[in-house]
Formats: sequence, structure tokens, C-alpha cells
Amino acid sequence: MDAKLNEVRDQAESRGFVTYTFKVGWYNDAVGDAFKLPFEYDALGVLLLSSPDMFELNFLPYLKNNPTQEVHRDPLDCSVADFVSHLKESILKNEAVETYFDYETDPRTRRPRILLQTVGHVAGAAFYYQQMHVTDSEPSKKLYGVSIHPDYGGWFAFRSVMVFPHHFLPRDLSPKPPVDVVPGNEDRLKLLLLFNDHWKDNRFRDIIQPQKRYSELQQKYFNTLPADRKILVNNYLSGLPP
Repeated sequence: MDAKLNEVRDQAESRGFVTYTFKVGWYNDAVGDAFKLPFEYDALGVLLLSSPDMFELNFLPYLKNNPTQEVHRDPLDCSVADFVSHLKESILKNEAVETYFDYETDPRTRRPRILLQTVGHVAGAAFYYQQMHVTDSEPSKKLYGVSIHPDYGGWFAFRSVMVFPHHFLPRDLSPKPPVDVVPGNEDRLKLLLLFNDHWKDNRFRDIIQPQKRYSELQQKYFNTLPADRKILVNNYLSGLPP
């Protein structure tokens, strides 16, 4: 399985993704019963994270290769699903794999099928900063949490998880804590306030100095309402300015 995971990692990197392994039990220990996954504690999980390069290396080529495809959800989601399907049909074709995506919800409860920011934290990918990590915040104000990556700051996204029910990590393996890149209470509070109150201007993403940010085209795409992104996509496919 190690050889296959190395192949998955290499193909992911060539498309602008980064992979992290984790035990399902680490995730289950960190979430409530409603979000626990039905697998053994030591079962192998692989987290797929998109770096700033994913847009140009995976999404735009996907659009060129599927110019007339009828898309019923965001085409970027489709491009990620297409890449994961490619992995399952090639490197992992003889493996049992359960996949989860960031856009999926449970049809019965309408809750997310998986809490990817929690996965990112227990996998050591990015520290998940939450209200419990700060003092002096307004107790009456709900502050939603945000993950910050040590290399990309906030310029990344968790996209998918693959669980391999028949492969297990060593029983004595412990989780590697994520890098705490925003250690001070004042900066943590600033981060949460920027994310909750000013997320559209992207300042929260630069709470640390990132190695790379989203390209201008990528920022324009994400700053455009989903209903209007089709115009950007059509302009790109036609060779027109986005």
C-alpha cells in the first residue's frame, strides 16, 4: 500500500494537491457522534488539500477537456471529483475506498458528511483555530473557526478524504500536531474576526506570510457569485478576458 500512496501523492502534487494520512480514530475522537465515521480506529484515511496551484494545474485543464459538459454543480467541485475518480480507477482500482468531498451533505440530516477542518487538524495539515483558542472574545458573539496552513496561510482548501477500510496504520502511531502558526491570543482573535466579519476581502488568509497566494484569475473566480461563474468559465474557454 505504501507504493500506491506514494503514487497518489505524486499524482496529486502534479495537479496542485497535497496529501496527508491519518487514522480515522483520531478524527472520531475529535467529533461528536453525529459526525463519526463507521470504520475501525486504525483505518487509513488520506486527506486531499488543494494548494494555490490546483486552479491552474487541475481545474483549468479540466475545463478545456470538458468544454460542453452539462454541469449541475460548481465545475471546480466536478474537477476535484474527476481527479479522485481517476485515482480510484487507476492506482487504487483494486482497493476498497470510501470517498468524502467538502461539498457533500447527509441527505437525512443535511449536515456535512465529514468535518474537513477537523480532519486537517488531526492529520497535522493545518491548525484549526476556533473560539475556544482565544480569550477576551465577546461571549455572546459566535465566531466560526478557520484553518491556517504553515505554507499557504489561508490560501488553500480541504477538498476530499479517502478512507481505506482494509488498510490500517500502526496501532502505536500517534497524531502529529499541526504547526501553530498563530500562537498569540491577540493575533488569533484578529484572525477569527477577520474571517467572520471580513472574509470577502481575504485579509484573514494573510495572517501569516504565505509562500504562495491564489492567482489573480483564481481570486476573481472565487470572489464571483457561484451563479455568475459560468460567464467566467465561458470566457476562459473562448479565449476572452475573464
